[in-house]
Amino acid sequence: MEYIVRGLSFLIIPIIVSGVLAFLRQPKKAEKGKVYLPKFFVILGLITSTIFLIPTLITAFLDEPIWVPILFFAFSLLGASFIIAFVNCRVSYDEDGFVAKNFFGVKRKFTYDQVTAIKENMHEDYICIGKRKVMIDEVSVGGIEFIAYVRKRYRTIHKGQALPKIHKTKHDIFNGNVDDVFGFMFAYIMIGVVIVAFAIFLVWHIYGNPCTVDNTIEQEVSFTSCIAKDDEIVLTSTDNKLYKIRFIGEGFNSDEIKSVCDGKTLLTTYSKEVTPDDEDDYYSIKAILNGDAYLLSFDETNRWHQEEYWPLLFFPIVFAIVWGAYVAGSIIVGRNPKRFSKKIIKLFFKDGYVKY
Repeated sequence: MEYIVRGLSFLIIPIIVSGVLAFLRQPKKAEKGKVYLPKFFVILGLITSTIFLIPTLITAFLDEPIWVPILFFAFSLLGASFIIAFVNCRVSYDEDGFVAKNFFGVKRKFTYDQVTAIKENMHEDYICIGKRKVMIDEVSVGGIEFIAYVRKRYRTIHKGQALPKIHKTKHDIFNGNVDDVFGFMFAYIMIGVVIVAFAIFLVWHIYGNPCTVDNTIEQEVSFTSCIAKDDEIVLTSTDNKLYKIRFIGEGFNSDEIKSVCDGKTLLTTYSKEVTPDDEDDYYSIKAILNGDAYLLSFDETNRWHQEEYWPLLFFPIVFAIVWGAYVAGSIIVGRNPKRFSKKIIKLFFKDGYVKY
């Protein structure tokens, strides 16, 4: 049932996001001479930042790894950025010119005779003033009216000439043939970052965190039973607690451990507590000492751990190869759309993004 709930949650998320975007794209009555983001950004920012700020504070005072509260705080800042964008990302204009205020609150004043071109993308437009650009997002209230007014003023100043359109920018990987270049580049980079982060996490999990005396639980234990099955040994202590030695490598002789599972011999174990969802809790043994002699050493269990999990590194490698090939293919197709059929183009781009 738990997996069904999780699956439904993942299905609901894109529906909610689509609903929010549809709401933001609805036409709204703008104040005269003003361009600003809808008030929904404030509501969304407050909800998001609060939702993630609460677990940030909770995990900061609990015995959690430092990256957990940092991660929650990062999402809280993302929510706060919606509020900052609502407050700062504004344009005010009249017949003399316009003042654009960016995300950081920096104001710049322009006149209409400074406007040189417009770049139209799928979800935003850019008013170009030489090398500077003023972005008008599709969800901006009053954005359509402002762009229409800029076009009108440009025609008046330049004696009927239409405002030139820019189809290609200096860093356009698609050579001006695809809308929303920044969106595609952002997606390419973010997925690449996720793959690299996944690979780094796996390397750290497999090789970077070996078990030692310092990061395991030391216990004095007597065992009453020892059962070897598949690649693990299951032991039961005199107080009926469950212990396991997992991922046993080839050539390991378990007879010596079995010989001391008599309920009398006191052994020193170094283990980690494991609380799985689908079976009873147990201690995963990383080393066993009988007096001063190791029956099972940290070197052995660390080596078995690495041998068990290193094949997982193939996943990020395969993902990276597939994703790299996809990105390369999309760039080739995007730069030369006339050379490919519409079926090929649809493998990389949705309808409406490619300019044939």
